[in-house]
Amino acid sequence: MGRLDIVVTDDLGMHELAGMVGIDIWHGPEQMKKMLSAKLICNDLVREIYAALEVNNDLTVTWVEAKHSAFVKIFGKVTD
Repeated sequence: MGRLDIVVTDDLGMHELAGMVGIDIWHGPEQMKKMLSAKLICNDLVREIYAALEVNNDLTVTWVEAKHSAFVKIFGKVTD
């Protein structure tokens, strides 16, 4: 298998830079979803991570959108 370069960040400037040099980029929720699928983390840890991000006012749009889409089994769907 060849080398796999991936940067995990929600910093859009880093996304742009990674694109310039050909490095794949994932947002934080993508990494967390992959870790959850691989059973490297559990639902409780996902809840704790979201709680910490909320307390620290670090929830980006990407994290907010992923909460009720990528992690719908944990947090449910958004109800209008």
